Amino acid sequence: MATPLGWSKAGSGSVCLAFDQLRDVIESQEELIHQLRNVEEKAAHAKTKVLLAKEEEKLQFALGEVEVLSKQLEKEKLAFEKALSSVKSKVLQESSKKDQLITKCNGRRKARALHHGYVNGLFPNHPGPVSKAGFHSNTCPQLRIQAGPGGPHLQKGLKGPGRPRK
Repeated sequence: MATPLGWSKAGSGSVCLAFDQLRDVIESQEELIHQLRNVEEKAAHAKTKVLLAKEEEKLQFALGEVEVLSKQLEKEKLAFEKALSSVKSKVLQESSKKDQLITKCNGRRKARALHHGYVNGLFPNHPGPVSKAGFHSNTCPQLRIQAGPGGPHLQKGLKGPGRPRK
């Protein structure tokens, strides 16, 4: 068998020296491997820190946008509520006007029904209303509209007893 380089056949001291040197080389290589792993971990850690910083910056930007949009939404909400209140107020006013007109119209209908009751003899003990000219309403001249081939025309005449005017 051949003797490895650096080893001598005769002395055991040289073998121990070689083992000591080999052990020192292995320890220094293990130390270098350990340092290399530490450098790799530090590089990965630094890379992670950079990514974290970028993501944190994106997050801060997004939070700023959310804040701006929240303020804008609040302004739009207030504007909408104001417009809705205005519309509700207008609807309430229109509803009140409608109710007043219905009440007014119903009052006129009652008055007109009474008037027509007097005129048409539904109330026989009442003589009926008299116009400003002194005629009873059933003999008062009125205008009537007649439709002919040339279109509607107003014609004066008496409605009821009497003769037409010229």
